Amino acid sequence: MPNKNLLETGSSTHNYYQNINKTYKKLYHKLLMLHYPFFKKHDESLEDRQVNLTDHCVSRLGNLENQNVLEVGCGNGTQSLYIYEKYKPAKMTGIDINDHNIGLAHSINGSHRHLDFKVDDAQQLNEIPDNSVDVLLCIESAFHYPDKPRFMKEMHRVIKPGGKFLIADILSRSYKNRYFLEKWKRKMSFHHWTEKHYLETFREHNLKVSTKENITEPVKKGYKGYGRWITRKQSDSWMNYLLFKLFIFVQVKINTFLLNKRRKYYIFVGEPVKE
Repeated sequence: MPNKNLLETGSSTHNYYQNINKTYKKLYHKLLMLHYPFFKKHDESLEDRQVNLTDHCVSRLGNLENQNVLEVGCGNGTQSLYIYEKYKPAKMTGIDINDHNIGLAHSINGSHRHLDFKVDDAQQLNEIPDNSVDVLLCIESAFHYPDKPRFMKEMHRVIKPGGKFLIADILSRSYKNRYFLEKWKRKMSFHHWTEKHYLETFREHNLKVSTKENITEPVKKGYKGYGRWITRKQSDSWMNYLLFKLFIFVQVKINTFLLNKRRKYYIFVGEPVKE
């Protein structure tokens, strides 16, 4: 039942993604991407605006045809599948630490021989050989990584000379301890960095940033019209419909407040400097 699932989303990162996947499947009869919306025009669906964010990120990387692409933190695989089918890389691999997500990714893969999904830790990348990746994508996942320097070391190891990386992440505007939230943030594995911290650590790990882009405003605007993202017909009862509408309302208000006051959404694009 969506109402029970939604009530459990704030108990842990694993529960959040598992229950959001279940709810999307129940309401939309398919899996959706697991990241923020990005505004392009009025009257877009949630799925449209999630796709907008993916397209915007990929547009910063040039042609992906004949490239070996790695998505780190691929979630349920929907984004990797979309990139594979639209942008035609020679090979696409998605990794995620959550085995439930990877199980879902395998279920939607179908017969694509050059699209693969693996359980792996972004801070280890045990499944990815040295100098094997042309393009590494990490979209809205890195804020979950407690050891981002180790992730950057692994990025440098797996990306080929001349290869590229793109990290789209939700950043902190500043570091302030809010003690009453710390226990919950640990449960949700929230490890937000500042822009300055990111840039310093990129340099320390020989990762050259060619462009950085603040997309906070189109992401905030992506929530406009969210009331139309769910209709009564999509839910099996009035109670579940109202609970989902309430959940969406709370999520939107929290996310927009944070993006206004405490967070910003950045894209970093660059390449490893190989000695």
